[in-house]
Amino acid sequence: MELMENNMFFTILNLRSEFEDISADFNMPVFGSDINTLQWFAENGFRSNRLRNGYDRAIEIASIILAEYNNGRTHKGRDKAITEDY
Repeated sequence: MELMENNMFFTILNLRSEFEDISADFNMPVFGSDINTLQWFAENGFRSNRLRNGYDRAIEIASIILAEYNNGRTHKGRDKAITEDY
């Protein structure tokens, strides 16, 4: 299980790096790949970036990372609720 989590960690880091490379010239309020930036991009990035080269891959990466982030938050919440009962 730990090996799988380590692999996902490095996969997410690689995806974040790829997102930053692709979106370097995009019209965004800030440069980066933190969760807030990815959420902004997923919700608003299409407005001035959808015709740029790499947009489709960038939105795919943002969706993958956000799904993993939300999935991780859900599992942590469940784990905490389970341990609090005991």
